[in-house]
Amino acid sequence: MTPFNRVSFLILFFLALSLQPFLAQGGDVTGKKAAKSHDLSSVSPAEPAPQYPSMQSPGKKVSIDKDHYLIYGFDKKPKLGTVIMKLEIYTQDGKKDTSFEVLGDSGMPSMKGAHETGEQLFRLSNKGAYLLPVNIVMPGDWEIRITIKKGGKVVFRGSHQFDV
Repeated sequence: MTPFNRVSFLILFFLALSLQPFLAQGGDVTGKKAAKSHDLSSVSPAEPAPQYPSMQSPGKKVSIDKDHYLIYGFDKKPKLGTVIMKLEIYTQDGKKDTSFEVLGDSGMPSMKGAHETGEQLFRLSNKGAYLLPVNIVMPGDWEIRITIKKGGKVVFRGSHQFDV
């Protein structure tokens, strides 16, 4: 073997040696991942996003479970500024029930992430109504997503969409 061939061989040998960990991870020399078959049985799927079905119009009974329903509305017609969403929970025989934890998240569906408030706890008034201030910062389509929990477990999800 000539000295030139020996040097070329050594260069190629060390190059292949340095690329071995990269190639073992499924890459190729172009930097792209090679298609590999994996056993995915140990990989847990991403938890699906919760669904918030549309609720009946404000002022109407919305069933939470077989024993409870809610009625919701606003302190005034939603417009720019702050409006208060008022939500009351009743047993089927019409008695108020304040034993739930109620969370609300408002935002503009057409501008996901731009005006989202994140989940906020409704405050319980002295009269047994759950209240949530909603800050309407611009005209357009808005949505309030409601999550109701009992004993830390979600028992209801719903949404109300409106236009300002």
